[in-house]
Amino acid sequence: MKEVTIILRPKMYFETKRALDEVGFQAMTVQEIIGRGKSPIQYDFDGELVSHRLVAKKMITMFVRDEDVDFLVQTVVSVNQTNHAGDGKIFVSPVLEGIRVRTGEHGDEAVL
Repeated sequence: MKEVTIILRPKMYFETKRALDEVGFQAMTVQEIIGRGKSPIQYDFDGELVSHRLVAKKMITMFVRDEDVDFLVQTVVSVNQTNHAGDGKIFVSPVLEGIRVRTGEHGDEAVL
């Protein structure tokens, strides 16, 4: 089992969620976050160029079977890739164990 963390532009959340739903990935946790990549964000504020340190983002966390990770990543990239800075990031981490609190079940079936 893997944990997939997806960070994307807030305006892309609903389109991403719709695409994930259509291909069978419904279970997710979503958070509103702020952050930035390597480059500071600059914008014009009353004629003055201002650098902003953090911008609004959405973060989706999902737990998926190992064999589903590539398809999930392809789906997210296909919706969000514009070839411009800020398209987002995807992180894939191993999950050692999952436990359903209600039943005490362990493993993939307890969580997925």
